[in-house]
Amino acid sequence: MANPKEKIVDVTLDNGDKVTIKVIKPTNRLNSRAQRIGATVWTQCIQDGVMTKQELMQLMENKGIWGKAEQNKQDEIQADIAGLEKQLFINKKKKIKVSEAKGIAMKMKEKRIELRDHIAKRLELEGNTAEALSDNAKFDFLVANCTLWENGNKVYNNLDEYQDSGDDSLAFTAAATLAEMIYAIDSEFEKALPENAFLRAAGIINDEMQYVDKDGNRVDSKGKKINDLGWYLDDDGNRVDVDGNPLNENGTFVAQVSYIDDETGEEVSIEAEPEEEEETSQEPEENSDTES
Repeated sequence: MANPKEKIVDVTLDNGDKVTIKVIKPTNRLNSRAQRIGATVWTQCIQDGVMTKQELMQLMENKGIWGKAEQNKQDEIQADIAGLEKQLFINKKKKIKVSEAKGIAMKMKEKRIELRDHIAKRLELEGNTAEALSDNAKFDFLVANCTLWENGNKVYNNLDEYQDSGDDSLAFTAAATLAEMIYAIDSEFEKALPENAFLRAAGIINDEMQYVDKDGNRVDSKGKKINDLGWYLDDDGNRVDVDGNPLNENGTFVAQVSYIDDETGEEVSIEAEPEEEEETSQEPEENSDTES
């Protein structure tokens, strides 16, 4: 049975080496220390003139960045998502075709993207408030103290050492793992969304969240065959555009018409001839300045 208080994670370092770390859930004592650090950072932010979230909301409203209209739009999008979820799972028809249900699920996905784009600017600005900086300081302290090697020794000797390495793969993995443990973040969040749960159960997307046909082949959201690079394919596996027109491997159109010379009336070939490689002599060139 897995230990809910710790997680063992394999990490591939930026240099290609593989290591194993243990991320532990913070104790009450560690949480108390983190709270004090967060409070200190919050106080320092206020002294330095960093805005609180409430002050930011007022500023955004005054500047026309985020006000009642924007909040109402957010509420409307969220209501649309909730309504579509009811259509998908509690439909009055009792029986609906998979194709119709897929359409509802696709609308839910579109609405979530719309919501994400709508609130992106607000969230970006909120990340610079005193509260956000305080929370970041608390979390950094916890990661630095809860990331251990397999033998129980700490990976980071102090907070500064963790913060100095915050962009590397080990630090990133440690932070993501701890966040999942203490904030109940589901690492499979996208899969757990109701629309994706339906699409997976119906065999419309696979476990990698890729659209597939009944045989498990990759397709786009409208059922057109594609390869792993996202290129459209015809039934024979040849590259085509979204409308089925043949393409060369470089993505240019394959000519479907003949070209006639204006003067001779003869057909003109537009096929590019491969360039012949110039033969290079292996013998050294003569140098007239060389002394004999």
